[in-house]
Amino acid sequence: MTERHAPFRVPADEVVARIASLQSALAGRGIAAAWIEHLTDRLYFTGSAQDGVLLVPVGGDPVFLVRKSVARARNESSLNVEPYPGGRKVIETASSMLDDGSLGLALDVTQASNYIRIAASIESIEDVSAVIRDIRATKSVWEVEQIRGAAEQYNRLFDTALEWLKEPINGLELTARVEGRLRSLGHGGTVRLRRPTADIAVANVVSGDVALYPTNFNGCVGGEGPYPASPSTGGWEELSPGTTVMFDIVTSYNGYQADTTRSFYLGESIPADVAAAHDFCVDVLHEIEQRMKPGAVCSEIYREIRSLVEQRGEPEGFMGFRDNRVKFFGHGVGLDLDEMPVIADRIHVTLQPGMVLAVEPKAFLPGHGPVGVENTYVITDDGCESFCALDLSLRPIHP
Repeated sequence: MTERHAPFRVPADEVVARIASLQSALAGRGIAAAWIEHLTDRLYFTGSAQDGVLLVPVGGDPVFLVRKSVARARNESSLNVEPYPGGRKVIETASSMLDDGSLGLALDVTQASNYIRIAASIESIEDVSAVIRDIRATKSVWEVEQIRGAAEQYNRLFDTALEWLKEPINGLELTARVEGRLRSLGHGGTVRLRRPTADIAVANVVSGDVALYPTNFNGCVGGEGPYPASPSTGGWEELSPGTTVMFDIVTSYNGYQADTTRSFYLGESIPADVAAAHDFCVDVLHEIEQRMKPGAVCSEIYREIRSLVEQRGEPEGFMGFRDNRVKFFGHGVGLDLDEMPVIADRIHVTLQPGMVLAVEPKAFLPGHGPVGVENTYVITDDGCESFCALDLSLRPIHP
């Protein structure tokens, strides 16, 4: 490990605690061992993103079988790291841990071809997707500090970013400048998602009706993108006076992500309906903040807020314009952007201290553009704490 990387190493006691949590969960379900191969699961349980398979017996020491790079994995991980012996040998090693018990696989992220290959030799396979996601949902103090570091990049972005809105610029150029600034602040350059078929840009910077354009990502923010193969964020359009611009950005520090949004108006005088829609979103954020505390159930928060929104009369395009409308108000973040818990109708997860969620009430107004906010929060012993201290108001920007 280089001296530059050393401060970012996952502490050995973190890895020990994570493995112990997994082994305890396996024991509680009568599962003899787990096969961990998905990138962020591998990173979480080993401390290294190197390519390989982690085998974790319900009792005893795990082994990280690495394809590439063994040397780097040994520098980064505190676990036992061995060279990858080939597919058949890995299955034999996993089988030796079972003693006629079951092997746990995260089936939500296991390739069908891998499953077929493993199932041909191991008769009993159990899905441990929910086990792993539940463990990862509650962050340690160390993890919370990494997410705080990610959020700080957003706090520092606007030292310079607002000046860019005062000059002629198109959506792609603005996005490029934002991403360049984020890299200079330590962003890793990628956004990681658990869902295998999803991807998204680091900086979803959109303005005007471009923010209403339908897109494939399961989020409320639209985006034209430069072409169909990259259908998110701004495109070739010039930013126009009299419209809004939204900076919906996934920041990243040491692999951990935060999700934050602020909106601005390009002009001196904000129209009353635009200001009202933005204020509505801020009010909804505060209502959700008040409910996010240990013991609260995500589905109950969603239903209470949904009822409140309907009573007050929601602005047009609330939580997405037409096809972009989503049925959640917030989502877990960490090594992946789409972690548990989710503030949605069917997610009956009880909030606990250490859980981290991004909450994003937004609206999308035809002829004007996007308004709204997003903060990333950690659940504390008596409520929640936001990682972003930036003003929530819709600020006018003019030369």
